[in-house]
Amino acid sequence: MQRSVHILIEGLSAFRAADKLRNAGITVLSLKKQQKNAVIAEVASKDLEKVFAILRGSCYNIKKIRFHGLSKAWKMFCLRAGLLAGALIGVAAVCFFQTRVLRVEFTGSGAYYAGEVREILLRGGVKRFGPCPEGYAAVEAEILSLPRVSFCSVREDGGILTVEIQVSDDAAAIAGRPLTADADGIVEELTVIRGTAAVSVGDSVHAGDTLVDSSVGGAIVIARALVAYPFSREYETNEEEARAQALLECGTLREINAQKTDRGWLITGTGVSSVSVNLD
Repeated sequence: MQRSVHILIEGLSAFRAADKLRNAGITVLSLKKQQKNAVIAEVASKDLEKVFAILRGSCYNIKKIRFHGLSKAWKMFCLRAGLLAGALIGVAAVCFFQTRVLRVEFTGSGAYYAGEVREILLRGGVKRFGPCPEGYAAVEAEILSLPRVSFCSVREDGGILTVEIQVSDDAAAIAGRPLTADADGIVEELTVIRGTAAVSVGDSVHAGDTLVDSSVGGAIVIARALVAYPFSREYETNEEEARAQALLECGTLREINAQKTDRGWLITGTGVSSVSVNLD
């Protein structure tokens, strides 16, 4: 008895997916219209990976797979094995990332020194996704040398590095500091509590461009902005890990698309960068 798989294909002119599969040499055992833009196609289980490869990256979306006949028992076995393998991979991933710097957060009245402190961390060997250093004494000493910094603490917990910076004269230290973009993209959101907006929502900006400047008289800037930018990066790993790494790099990544390459997987989408000055 031949094992077969029923897959739900959604998209405009979904029935044409069957023609695309046949042209690629895949035998479609049956085809049933499910709704206006969806069909259920039956193919041999041995052709399932080829079907995904052919339809991946196209306008079609494969949302559900239902195994029938002998393949149902095989599916149950694979599911249990997959769950076990997934659990082991998950535990290994957690253990790995617990020893890596996944994100850096800044707190305290001197949080506006984030740019300068990132450079200090980099010089101290602290890099995103790099191993956590054994100590931060040298980094803390350099941060304390910044103007008006009276206290500094660097602590790591679960891959999140928190840098607390306190300054002795908060208002004087941040007077006139503008809000700038850290990526090339489109301004999606702009919140200005204090300061003068130099751009509007929908404007194109480049990394380093001033988004909000100090008002007349050097008033403190209090503002936040979201900048959407195109993301594209190739990873020499499997699809699941490539997607995970892209999300870790961007923090927020929308419209994710994965494409198989000769060396691994190309992940594309729209990243969203959040920048702020004195506004959490």
